Amino acid sequence: MNSPVTPWVLAGRIFSIIGMAFTAACAILFLIVPLWWWALGSAAAFVPFFLLIVVVERYQSKHGLIGPGPMPLTHEDPE
Repeated sequence: MNSPVTPWVLAGRIFSIIGMAFTAACAILFLIVPLWWWALGSAAAFVPFFLLIVVVERYQSKHGLIGPGPMPLTHEDPE
């Protein structure tokens, strides 16, 4: 069975998803207004939050916190 997710991983996920949602929403709203430089800045601010979620997910998969569980051990008689 996979081990439980640590609080740091959970906080990193929450922070990155909220940051991506906020910066993407700002970029879309600035494109509607149109404030092109502000929209470009908001789109650029999206990148660090995206990289944070990539780092968190790679950490999780490296340490076995996500992904398939271990294969069950089976015992077969040689008969």
